[in-house]
Amino acid sequence: MSWKRSEKLMDTIKHYSKFPATGVSLRQMVQFGEKPSTGTLFRASQFLSEELPIRLAHRVQELDDLPDGLNEMPSIQRVRDWYAQSFEELVKLPRPNLPSDVKERLLRPARQSGSQSSILSRATQNPSIVKGQYRSAPDNGSNNGSGYGKEIKGSTSSRRYYAAADDGKDWPPELSAYNFKFAETLEKIKRRHDSVVTTVAQGILEWKRRKQRMQIDNNIQAFLDRFYMSRIGIRMLIGQHIALTDQRKHSDPNYVGIICTKTNVRELAQEAIENARFVCEDHYGLFEAPKVQLVCNNDISFMYVPGHLSHMLFETLKNSLRAVVEFRGQDKEDFPVTKVIVAEGKEDITIKISDEGGGIPRSSIPLVWTYMYTTVDQTPSLDPDFNKSDFKAPMAGFGYGLPISRLYARYFGGDLKLISMEG
Repeated sequence: MSWKRSEKLMDTIKHYSKFPATGVSLRQMVQFGEKPSTGTLFRASQFLSEELPIRLAHRVQELDDLPDGLNEMPSIQRVRDWYAQSFEELVKLPRPNLPSDVKERLLRPARQSGSQSSILSRATQNPSIVKGQYRSAPDNGSNNGSGYGKEIKGSTSSRRYYAAADDGKDWPPELSAYNFKFAETLEKIKRRHDSVVTTVAQGILEWKRRKQRMQIDNNIQAFLDRFYMSRIGIRMLIGQHIALTDQRKHSDPNYVGIICTKTNVRELAQEAIENARFVCEDHYGLFEAPKVQLVCNNDISFMYVPGHLSHMLFETLKNSLRAVVEFRGQDKEDFPVTKVIVAEGKEDITIKISDEGGGIPRSSIPLVWTYMYTTVDQTPSLDPDFNKSDFKAPMAGFGYGLPISRLYARYFGGDLKLISMEG
């Protein structure tokens, strides 16, 4: 039976979309430790059951309000309905009825082990982005964090992502059952949204064809930036929660959910190089793709999401190899070597990828960050199922690799920059 949205649901979504999202830092996420207790996991489920509907409602509203007929494109409407359906599933998920003593235990601070609480995040502004650049909800003064608890069921004090609840005693089975049900619902939502990136891209293609436009304008560019940045945030929260729930069964000391506290840069770079060269050989029918030299100390590691770093490295390398092959000619016997150099400073880890692929004319550099801008002559038509995972892509043609990689970099305080020497 296919899902249909109702007037009542859209009214509820409108109501939720008036609340601002709550930011969650990498540091707060890591504070769960290796094995969160049932109570701590329940607190996280509670937070997400209030936070995710707000974020999903923002997306539905924004997709509904797109200008210039973009909101009428079939693919855009399909994505909007996915978000509305996921919103409905989360809001309708029944909460357990807990006795007052259990509620009190949940609100009590956990027993401290050493200096644990001192690492609650002090966020620093990312110098690469303008304050509020990716914010999508209206931030009027009335909607400060305190407005949540009164409007949305649940107490204000539960509006914190990291709140350990562990007093060493056993928790009632209802908590465990709810945690499991909640994680199951998130799993279903995550799968539903797997092909959002390609489906929105398909919607932009439909719009460009109908309007006979070559490029998208600044408004649509800004919308896509906000939309995809928010999607990274939503998937980060969902993926992290599913992984934390799984982790209670089998844990790895270096992982807290999908965050690796010791992400080894060399290993990930090596893997991305192999993958990018394989895709390049496959695409151009080469006996051997251009060689890539990696300059990196073995022991550079930091706290990060390996999936994000792999994605950025793979996309950037793929661009480099494509430029080298097309600039030098596919029938060339030996290509110049592309270099990947990793440097660790006091504040940052920087990865530089330098190729000899002919560079980009200065006038075209701003276009590189535009969605759907590509130097491939013919954009392939998108099959919405082609990337059931976030991190699989054809060699080229959608003009999404760099702009989305830059969002991944900026999401946790970094950046992606392009410096070109034409010729």
